[in-house]
Amino acid sequence: MRSQRLIAGLSALALLHGLAPSAWGQRQPAPPVTDPADPRFLTAQTRKMGGPMPAEQMALTFEKLDLTLKVFPSEKRIEGIAALDLSSRRALDTLVLDFFPKFAIDQITLDGEPIPADHYANPEGQLRIDLPRPLARDTRITVRIAYRGTPPLAKRPPWEGGTTWTTTPDGKYPWIDTSLWGGGCDMLYPCLDHPTLKPARSELHYIVPEGLMAPGNGHLVSAETRDGWTTWNWSARSVHTYGSVLNVGPYKVKKGDYQSRFGNTIPMRFYYLPGEESQADALFAEFPRTLDFWESVIGPYPWSDQKMGVIRVPFSGLENQTLNGYSDEYPKTPFGWDWLVNHEFSHEWFANQLSVANYDDLWLHEGLGSYAQPLLAEFYGGRIDYMAQLKGQRAAIRNDQPLVSGRNRDEKAVYSDPTGPRGDIYQKGSWVAHSLRQLIGDDAFFESIRRLVYGRPDPRPGNFTPQFGTTQGFVKIVNTVTGKDYGWFFDVYLYQAAVPRILVTRTQDKAVLRWDVPGDLPFPMPLDVRVGDRIVTLPMTDGSGEVTADRDTHVLPDPYSKILVQSDAIVAYQQWKAQQAKSGQSID
Repeated sequence: MRSQRLIAGLSALALLHGLAPSAWGQRQPAPPVTDPADPRFLTAQTRKMGGPMPAEQMALTFEKLDLTLKVFPSEKRIEGIAALDLSSRRALDTLVLDFFPKFAIDQITLDGEPIPADHYANPEGQLRIDLPRPLARDTRITVRIAYRGTPPLAKRPPWEGGTTWTTTPDGKYPWIDTSLWGGGCDMLYPCLDHPTLKPARSELHYIVPEGLMAPGNGHLVSAETRDGWTTWNWSARSVHTYGSVLNVGPYKVKKGDYQSRFGNTIPMRFYYLPGEESQADALFAEFPRTLDFWESVIGPYPWSDQKMGVIRVPFSGLENQTLNGYSDEYPKTPFGWDWLVNHEFSHEWFANQLSVANYDDLWLHEGLGSYAQPLLAEFYGGRIDYMAQLKGQRAAIRNDQPLVSGRNRDEKAVYSDPTGPRGDIYQKGSWVAHSLRQLIGDDAFFESIRRLVYGRPDPRPGNFTPQFGTTQGFVKIVNTVTGKDYGWFFDVYLYQAAVPRILVTRTQDKAVLRWDVPGDLPFPMPLDVRVGDRIVTLPMTDGSGEVTADRDTHVLPDPYSKILVQSDAIVAYQQWKAQQAKSGQSID
């Protein structure tokens, strides 16, 4: 009987951990490809997203992208024409763009004037164009680039970006997916691969063999078939530099409209494969519920003039703007909603509407996006589902590196390199949000989130624009909303790797509690303590407090798990799991 209970307990723990799947678990980087002849090879420049950029690039504003891509599935190649409308904030002699160096450039024109081939070069993926005449400040230009070739193949799609050329499960049709995470927009078209330099408007034209569909960002303008080819025309705004798509397949479409509480109508679209009708029906039924949660708890859907879109792809999901990738084979969980759809959909707010200005602050995308899953669980299942999600996330926090360094960093330095926080931007970021909410209360927390996401506390359709957020900007918002200085909270949780520990010392008639804080930083975090059958709240203003309790009285700090604290039990669990994996064993 004891062994049966043990097995049941371990199975429950494994199930619990699996109920809050980690997007980071799927996004772990693939081994590097060092052979330039390998179709998965990326130069360091092309692999780089964000971080320090040439001054010539940071002086530009990307007004509009007009992109035409003709796709040849059997040859695994594309032909492209990209017209970039750019304006300069200072005088320039050279135009610098990010662009995959293996694409062959057929022609470059500047405001219609051809640029001689010896006036541009792109050896490593940073295309430098010598301008025929200096570009004056506050001047708008159009650079047009005609190119062709095979985009880089994804190493570990979609988390190490590139294009995947495959066929549908029945083997009858081409099925193409391009994911730009872990490489950025320059793997597909010339661009400015920095989060603050996304185009204000994108006109997208995908030409594919007749019988195939090419869903895109934004809203569908038209589809035209001629001479065996169909052109799918899309119009989008403010598409994130890694949020563009190139997806091709024999898609079918489920369509519907959501009547928003804000008085507008949101188109809903699910692009799925033939033969998946019943699964698609069930998943599509979640779309209105998902929108209801987000608009009730956070605020209006930012892209209501475009669509809520999801598309079936050959590999795991990705937050393509207004067209989130989905491929989890329609799983079910006891929570009653699809975790992958909801995590990727969270990025319509935390990545696409609110984009970080510096990838050093990537926890704002992934941590707040991950906290949306406990919030959704609470919205539909109550407190038990909320805490179950948080417990699963807590078991994955490593505390190896601080969430934020305070430096200008590219995505790889945060997400892939061991010097960065990597997976903690998800689970630890979520727990930082949870602890902050418990500290300042629901009203202040959600107002702070709305101000961060929308730039104002009272968002309604049409009264807000996309935002660029920073960690320090969020700290200022929280301080403004609460009227208090919570810098100490963020200093400890974001800029230190370790988290606070609660130390308890018992005497004959009392328990003394003290915060043990990394770097001995101030941490006046109030602490609930269960003393027998009552709850005592200690102010802990000087980092310590005490309660009256004899030695026979049970004392439990933080009984409602409001605070992210060091857990020896979780460290031991992580070490045990690592050993099990090393030995080839599993409890799952």
